[in-house]
Amino acid sequence: MKAEYMPPRKDVILQNEVPNDVYIIVYGEVEIIDCEGEKKEHVFGTLQSVDMFGEVGALCWRPPSICSEPRPFHNS
Repeated sequence: MKAEYMPPRKDVILQNEVPNDVYIIVYGEVEIIDCEGEKKEHVFGTLQSVDMFGEVGALCWRPPSICSEPRPFHNS
């Protein structure tokens, strides 16, 4: 297991590509997005600290039907 920083808006798991890793969110949020072409995106939900993702693809060797990317962090 290793810690890895992911900058906002960088795709972590791409739609229809089999992931090799399981991710646990330590700090921040990740959007779960359905990418319908180049311009159209639909946000299904947001994962937060202690949530995990990528486990189905990594363990079952199945590509996800959605993609995942970190959200920009906003201080309030």
